[in-house]
This record gives sequence, structure tokens and C-alpha cells, in this order.
Amino acid sequence: MDNSNLNPLYIILLYILRCLVPLGLMLGFSYLLRKLGLIKAAPRPPKDWDDHEQTHDTAKGDLAHE
Repeated sequence: MDNSNLNPLYIILLYILRCLVPLGLMLGFSYLLRKLGLIKAAPRPPKDWDDHEQTHDTAKGDLAHE
């Protein structure tokens, strides 16, 4: 098929069918699962989850010697 003879509306239709329809299906399915309660929000991390970097000086190689 010669690409120069394709109608631009046909190209747009193919783009919608190829990209936007699957994206819409995935987002809609995810929305339904959240509404049904089958997917829950991720829990918040603990307050001290990043204290490891503050208590150890990695420039001196402290982590390698523990």
C-alpha cells in the first residue's frame, strides 16, 4: 500500500484504535477495580524510612564495614 495515498482521517482513526482505545480500557478497568475495593491505595512509608542515609556517612565507606 502506498503511504502517500492514505487519507489523514484514516491515519487518525488507526492512531485512536491503536493507542487511545487500549489506554482507555486499562484506565477504565483500573477505575472499576478501585471502585469495587479490589485495589487499595499504597500505605504511607514509615517516618524513618530514609534515616539510613542520615545516620551513615557513605563517603567514608561505613556501609561496607558494618
